[in-house]
Amino acid sequence: MRRLLLLAAFLFFAAGVNIYSQTLVNPGDGTLSTAIAAANSGDVLQLVPGAEYTESTLFNLGTLHKVITIELADPTATQKAVVKVLASDGGTTVPNFFMIGDSGSISLSGIEFDGTQNGAATVNHLVQVTVGTTTDSGFVHKISVDNCFVHDLTGNVIDASNSTLKGIMVVDTVLINNCIFHNTYTSAYMKTAGCDYIKVTNSTFYDMNSYGLRVAGPGESGWYNHTAGALIDHTTWYNIGGTDPREVILLEKGPNLNPWTVTNTIIQNQNSTSKTVINIKMLTDTTMQNVSNVCLWQVGKVTWNGGTIKDTITMDPQFADPTKGDFTLPKGSILLTYGTDGKAIGDPRWATNGPTAVENVHNVPAKFELSQNYPNPFNPSTQINFSLQKSGMTSLIVYNLLGQEVATLIKGNLTAGQHSVSFNAVNLPTGVYIYKLNSSNQTFARKMILIK
Repeated sequence: MRRLLLLAAFLFFAAGVNIYSQTLVNPGDGTLSTAIAAANSGDVLQLVPGAEYTESTLFNLGTLHKVITIELADPTATQKAVVKVLASDGGTTVPNFFMIGDSGSISLSGIEFDGTQNGAATVNHLVQVTVGTTTDSGFVHKISVDNCFVHDLTGNVIDASNSTLKGIMVVDTVLINNCIFHNTYTSAYMKTAGCDYIKVTNSTFYDMNSYGLRVAGPGESGWYNHTAGALIDHTTWYNIGGTDPREVILLEKGPNLNPWTVTNTIIQNQNSTSKTVINIKMLTDTTMQNVSNVCLWQVGKVTWNGGTIKDTITMDPQFADPTKGDFTLPKGSILLTYGTDGKAIGDPRWATNGPTAVENVHNVPAKFELSQNYPNPFNPSTQINFSLQKSGMTSLIVYNLLGQEVATLIKGNLTAGQHSVSFNAVNLPTGVYIYKLNSSNQTFARKMILIK
């Protein structure tokens, strides 16, 4: 038996099978870049929750041509490890967190990537795709960012924009899940590298200074057989295009061969009024576009290039405090049950005021009804409750006494049941206003009084 075991071990190693290792990286300056340089392809580097890892000598933590995972040593920890690149030469060289090239793959989990130096955003990208010395085609297996907080970057989070990538580099898969990106440029800017699949789920993006997500097809990448399909599901986008007003979600430069789905998503405050908010174009088959259960508020153009478009709604999501990064939906919000699964749309972390199991029992009201707002008179906010006996297209619009529309509170498909929405009239003058509910060929209107 012992001889058989030794023979099996010999054959195992002779076959060139890699033995992957887990390494706990000590906090400190330069320790992470050293561990990355020493790691074999497939290795897992584990970071201490709540600890800080800095790099003061190198301008990035490594250029990857191997498969690397960097994660928390304890995935159940409430504190993330914090990573910073502090190297500086007075601005001549722009730092990045990671570069990735041919044969590379990176998976990041449970980490805060802080792009500041001396309190100012300084680091350019989280992951930048590079050609390096590749002259033939190069292939990046995966870029995965999970349960990470990425903030204060001067460029795109995941970047494939350099013209040298065209016709050479392909990124197979980009995954973003359970993340918050704040004060960066585009979340994934896949312009000049081919790409096969992008999945963005359960994440929040706010104060993004350009596109929310930009992907280009062979017209830019040169790869006709590597055009990305995408799933964007349960995401929250706020204040997109701050310094470079653009689309929130853009697919262009086709022909693009694979389906795109955007669902269970909230978008508020697109800084461009001329750009289309969700612009999925140049698909070889327009039926491959699917947009559903999406809330849009204060956005640019809303036009669709074919496909299946259903259950989009126009209303203020009434986030708790978006300027401070709190996108909690208010108790009773229609959006808490507007998802394809009957649950909340947007990033699930903000659905803490969702209905209880008892509240979620589906009781169809006996009649179509619009309640008197409360309080009334009000200043500046008031609550409006209404009941729908039937599901269908519904609008709730506020008019002044001249019949001019001053606010659209709801416009979209709603299910039968009890609904509630808050109206904030902070920008309106004192006066009497009419709020009108339309649904299933029925109309109900009431007066309310704003006193400032």
